[in-house]
Amino acid sequence: MSIKENHSVIVYVDECNMELVKLQNEGVITNKKGIFLHKDIIGKEYGHKIYDTLYRNYIYVLKKSPELIASSLKRQTQILYEHDISFICLLANALPNKTIIEAGTGTGCLTYALASSVLPYGTIHTFEFNQERYLQVKKQYETFYNIKNNVIFYHKDIINYDFKGFKEGTIDSVILDMPNPWLCIKKFHNLLKERSIIVIFLPCIEQVYKIVDELEQNNFCEIVTYELINKSWCVIQNKKRENGKMEARQEGAHTCTRTLDNILDESNICADTITNKTIDVVEHNSNCYTTFSYNDLLVPSYRLCQKENKTHTGYLTVAKKQLNDENEQMHIEEGSWN
Repeated sequence: MSIKENHSVIVYVDECNMELVKLQNEGVITNKKGIFLHKDIIGKEYGHKIYDTLYRNYIYVLKKSPELIASSLKRQTQILYEHDISFICLLANALPNKTIIEAGTGTGCLTYALASSVLPYGTIHTFEFNQERYLQVKKQYETFYNIKNNVIFYHKDIINYDFKGFKEGTIDSVILDMPNPWLCIKKFHNLLKERSIIVIFLPCIEQVYKIVDELEQNNFCEIVTYELINKSWCVIQNKKRENGKMEARQEGAHTCTRTLDNILDESNICADTITNKTIDVVEHNSNCYTTFSYNDLLVPSYRLCQKENKTHTGYLTVAKKQLNDENEQMHIEEGSWN
């Protein structure tokens, strides 16, 4: 599929630098890689490599996706990262044609993922009380032609909103990412379908205690709180230098450079006898006990290295609306409901 004028695309500079851009024939993109012309992008295929005006550096042009949108949107609030967003979509049962209420539009990252999940006929009702954020996100979403008809924006304080335009028992899920969610829990009970789900994101454990108490008082059950801890890893190759030198680098650790002769001398092993054997060596200046095999001395080896993680402390509390029939609800809680 070729890229056309007025399309919104993801400009990929590197893993930490992505930008959402609406293409205009006379437009220009300026970043650390150089100056790039929109007209050089229009007509190309997604994934194409685009060079700057000096033909020295390049960027990639990618098609929008929920994870790329989350990385590229301008951050006006504390953002939910990809691992938070994906888990929220799972907990909220965000499936095609569902109707979901979201309070706290913020940057719009979660909104985009939810809207993509409920296509083709589902609806996301998203509330934002801050006028500046509301106007900016709504304008941004006008360029998202694939989902713009599935999202309804409200510039309202959901705590004081009366929901008169909503019928009881028509909402599949509610997602709250706001400062005081316990102040509006009561009004969602009638809006939700039976056994439907409410998900609340909170940054502090003290707030979790408060929201759990409020959920229990308003006939929500099966309350569970999750803490997501993200760790990213990459595979790096241990470099081998000439003359049998082995060099292993790991971020946050010392550099270890060894020669084959050093290893053999310390291990009291003759070079002629090491084939298919292992050599145990205590590394200098560390408490690390390393095992070398014969192949380690001949070919590059690999190790895991922890990357810098984009994350923040937060808790996801999920609960379900109790059934009106107390006997049926009791069967479910006892695990005997089919």
